[in-house]
This record gives sequence, C-alpha cells and structure tokens, in this order.
Amino acid sequence: MVALIRRSPNGTLTLEPFFHPLSLLEEVEEMARAAFDTSLTMKMDMFEDKNELVIKAELPGIRKKDLDISLDGDVLKIKAEKKEEKEVKDATHYTRERRFGRYSRYMTLPTRVDAENISATLKKGLLEIRLPKAEGPESKHIEVKVK
Repeated sequence: MVALIRRSPNGTLTLEPFFHPLSLLEEVEEMARAAFDTSLTMKMDMFEDKNELVIKAELPGIRKKDLDISLDGDVLKIKAEKKEEKEVKDATHYTRERRFGRYSRYMTLPTRVDAENISATLKKGLLEIRLPKAEGPESKHIEVKVK
C-alpha cells in the first residue's frame, strides 16, 4: 500500500500520513467541487460604526469596468467578472492554478442606509463600500383617526 503524504500550502511535505477514511472522502469531495465550480467567492468584511456601514471585499484582478454594485431596497448586490487572459501559444504550462469567472454576492443590510450618499473605491484589489446610515426612525407608529 502506498502512503499518502500531505503537502502544506507553502510547498513543504509533512511526514504524517493523512489517510483517515472520512477525512480522505471529504478532501476528495472538496477537490471535485473546486474542479467543477466556476463561480468565485469574494472574502468580505462588513462592520458598522455610529455613522455608517462599511463593507470591504477582496476582488483580486478585478477592474472598475468589470464591477457592478447596486442597491435594491435593503439588498446590496456586488457583481464582478475576472476575465481570463489570452493563452500564450507554444508555451509549456507547469501549473495553472489561477481561476477566472464571475463573483456575485447579495446581502441584506442590517440597517437602513442613505442611498444617495453611498461611495465605493477599488484599490489594489480591495473594494471598500461606505453606506451612510439613513436619518430618522426605521419604524413609525401610524395613528388611526376615526371620522
């Protein structure tokens, strides 16, 4: 029987075999999902201070023209596409790990925001969206009048 050895992310090999029946099955399933999944996931942080919501999302390799951000009611939509570069002809590829495709993220905002004053910046692959909180109460009691 051949022992399987785990390779760490930095490329070094560990001498501990990783064969555990359930974890091996889970790892094979994860590799299959990664191989056939064409969508990309964006890593994101969202936090709130007293004046605004701030969203920071990692979008490496995305250009402004390939980015679409919209607000529909209380749902913020972020869409982007990372286009594949033209393949170099007559080249020998030793590794091809970069992924290309579409990012898509929809999130319900935890508080009302002022849609007219939202700002977004993209710098070195980091998208920052600032959403000022809306003034006034989120809910209002409606008084019923009898005529």
